[in-house]
Amino acid sequence: MTAPADLEHARPYIRSIAMRYVRDEQDAEDITQDAMLLAYRHRDSFRGDARYTTWLYRVTATAALMFLRKQRRVQRERLASGTVDPDGVPVLERQAAPTDVRAQAIARAELASVEEAVAALGAKYPVVFWKRYGEGRTETEIARELSISVAAVKTRAFRARTAALASARRSA
Repeated sequence: MTAPADLEHARPYIRSIAMRYVRDEQDAEDITQDAMLLAYRHRDSFRGDARYTTWLYRVTATAALMFLRKQRRVQRERLASGTVDPDGVPVLERQAAPTDVRAQAIARAELASVEEAVAALGAKYPVVFWKRYGEGRTETEIARELSISVAAVKTRAFRARTAALASARRSA
């Protein structure tokens, strides 16, 4: 492995580096593919100051770290969509028994209060809030669907959730 043209011969080397980071066959294969793509795209950045394997190691390590970061973000998104209150009850899925009319009326009033608080923030907040916390969608899915950035989804969801929680505290 002396030059960037030898990339296919480097596959076992790249895969072994990926396995050190994830210790999972399928994830290592994904990282290997990503690293090979990165190495091919950025082959002109190899200046020859270091050995080719050193450069390839850095490319693979970067691909592995990007993969792990993405996995953590997706996991956090899934956890956040299942938000629970201190009693362990899902926040937006609190439903009264069909025979308990009083509890249904209270739940309806709480929900209306949350809807008003979120709507008071502006027109762009309710859609993100209900998709995120009502439907349990991930931030990435919402961003794709609404054609906005993930950062915008995170900001809107956070602000709307903060308003909803403040409204719920006032009514309690």
